[in-house]
Amino acid sequence: MAHPAQPLRTLSEAELIQMFARWQQFIAPRARQPRAIQVTFYPYVGINNTIRLREGVMYVRLSDILIHAPKAVIEAVAGILLARLYRKPVPGRCTEVFREYVRSKPVTRLAEQRRRERGFKLISGARGKHYDLERLFHRLNQQYFDGQLRRPALTWSQRRTRRTFGHYDAAHHTIVISRTLDDARVPQLVVEYVLYHEMLHIRHGVTHVNGRRCVHTPAFQEDERRFAGYDEASAWLCRLAETLSRTRRRH
Repeated sequence: MAHPAQPLRTLSEAELIQMFARWQQFIAPRARQPRAIQVTFYPYVGINNTIRLREGVMYVRLSDILIHAPKAVIEAVAGILLARLYRKPVPGRCTEVFREYVRSKPVTRLAEQRRRERGFKLISGARGKHYDLERLFHRLNQQYFDGQLRRPALTWSQRRTRRTFGHYDAAHHTIVISRTLDDARVPQLVVEYVLYHEMLHIRHGVTHVNGRRCVHTPAFQEDERRFAGYDEASAWLCRLAETLSRTRRRH
């Protein structure tokens, strides 16, 4: 179900239009000016911001999570979006300012809350053609967590991937393992290692260091090296990623 766009709040619509017009002149001074600019805050599932130019009109949608963001953050978003639209380098500290804001603890918590409220997770199931994630999770939970780790939803990804082989979605308490690993040629040790890595994200959660979001803390990495076969599984995944990358370049 689509969500309706929401009205602008902190900055007036006129102020936002002026902001984007100013950035457009700075980033692409030789480009034709849009005949109109429309800016709305929109309830995306995540912190997404989009821009497009259609029939001379510039349409901008900002995540409604940014409604109460400082003006400097909105300025940074404007610079990033206009640079993307006109395929120009992102100016100054725009990326740094935006990332620092969205990685702050309050914004991270709000983003996860919105994802739980608005999003959904496609679950294809834990039982694959060759490996059963439920069975592997239970064994790893007993071996490394004394059976105390709260069970998440477990699923294989919808598509095969080339570099990211696992992901823990805290908003939906779901572990997704790449379908690439559900293959008879992939050792069970490798699948278990990737699953174990994502289970550690449940145990350790997210910490913030100097205002920056951190998931692979020293404590996380120390626990990761406790996995029996850590070196072998890590090396196997590196070789797999390189093989898949070469295959992609050839095609």
